[in-house]
Amino acid sequence: MKHLFSLALLLGLAAAGCQDQPSSGNNTPDTPPKIECSQASDKVGRVLADLVTARRNIYSYDSLCRRHWDGIAPIESYTIRAVDLLAAMGMPPNLADSAMCRFKHVRVYLGFQDKVGFKLYIVPVTGACLQDKNPDKWLAGRDVILNKEANPIIAPIDSAAIAETDRYVLDLNAPCPKTCPIEPSVKADK
Repeated sequence: MKHLFSLALLLGLAAAGCQDQPSSGNNTPDTPPKIECSQASDKVGRVLADLVTARRNIYSYDSLCRRHWDGIAPIESYTIRAVDLLAAMGMPPNLADSAMCRFKHVRVYLGFQDKVGFKLYIVPVTGACLQDKNPDKWLAGRDVILNKEANPIIAPIDSAAIAETDRYVLDLNAPCPKTCPIEPSVKADK
């Protein structure tokens, strides 16, 4: 893994492609079961969504929220720090400032597609800084769109240099029930 983008992609692919399965080993309650889920040969292309479709689904989500929560501005996206992704994956947080992480933040967008349901899109972010405790001092940064090989395009999103058909985001949509945890630890009690 060379970049934060790779780390985020692996996180998304793990959520999309791996289901918990019983392990034959003896595990303590704090040790996750061992499963075989090699991602080295998996292709990122299977989770690419063209930017036009993603924007349409993000707009649909926004419209859906506005219809159901009158007067409350919908949350369209979240910016996530590299240190948080690394912590969630059990990796050393100091990697966030290393050269291994080309991008220090990612942004996830919420979308909705008829007959499919809710969508989750992810892109690397450049120029963001969420360091200060005061959110008024945070810098949102710019989204980095991907090409058809899932490589970042470091150019303005609406640049004439980018072909209309060569702009993608990662579509990390893997909803339950197939990817639900066996014993949810984060889900709220009803």
